[in-house]
Amino acid sequence: MRQLLKRSILVLAIVVFFPSLAISAEEEVLQALESVKAAIEDGASYKKVAELLELSGIQVHAIKKGDTSDCFRVAVRRCHYWYRLGVKSWETMIHNQEQRDIHAKRAKSEYWDDQMKVISVRIVENYDKLIKHAQESLPSKWKYGNAALAEARACPMK
Repeated sequence: MRQLLKRSILVLAIVVFFPSLAISAEEEVLQALESVKAAIEDGASYKKVAELLELSGIQVHAIKKGDTSDCFRVAVRRCHYWYRLGVKSWETMIHNQEQRDIHAKRAKSEYWDDQMKVISVRIVENYDKLIKHAQESLPSKWKYGNAALAEARACPMK
């Protein structure tokens, strides 16, 4: 939150004192989405990517109401959609890993009877399938988001 405040103050100071250096709303949203892309490519944590995506969402929402070309607006929204979908998949994968670990512990517990251990093992197997599916589908979401970002960069800006 502090970094966001510092960044906002810096941007405000640039706009006030150096109006020629101020960037357009379109360029600002592209930079925000580029930072999400860079974080994903650098292997940043889920939390960091989710925070950057949330910040970019504010700017994407502002673009919806602004005076921009339809090509740009649609591409930016599509990019944000795919990144958001990727973050949701990532979040689900983390949740499934946590649940799998809980059931794996139960399957090894000496306090559970054999029938409950068998059920826990089956639950672990199902969570493994869900995790594998999420891991396999996640790169395509980032890929589609990156493609939409490249499309937005190619669109004419007003």
